[in-house]
Amino acid sequence: MENQEKEPVELPETPETPQPEETAAVVQPPKAIGPWGWVRFGSVVFLLMVFYIYNQHHANKALRKKDKLLKELKELHSEKISLESEITNASKQSELAKKLESTGLKELNQPPVKIEYYKEKK
Repeated sequence: MENQEKEPVELPETPETPQPEETAAVVQPPKAIGPWGWVRFGSVVFLLMVFYIYNQHHANKALRKKDKLLKELKELHSEKISLESEITNASKQSELAKKLESTGLKELNQPPVKIEYYKEKK
């Protein structure tokens, strides 16, 4: 056999089996993440970590401020109660009589008398 070229053999065509439309979608394999993809992913993770740290710091600061304000509120409440008791004590009739004794005013022993005034008609 001398340099004879072989002719390509043609195979008989087989009809393709029709696939239903549900399975017609071909699933593509996931693309490999390139170096810039990793940079983007790292940047997103870094930003999320920074936000998380900021959020924790802000929450702790708010809690400290809340505790400080609650402590101040308790102090002011106790001061209000003590001032109310002082005012109540100072406004008693016996306490007023003691304070006004030095000015010469005395407590009444008789009930007050109502003075009526009639205007004459002209």
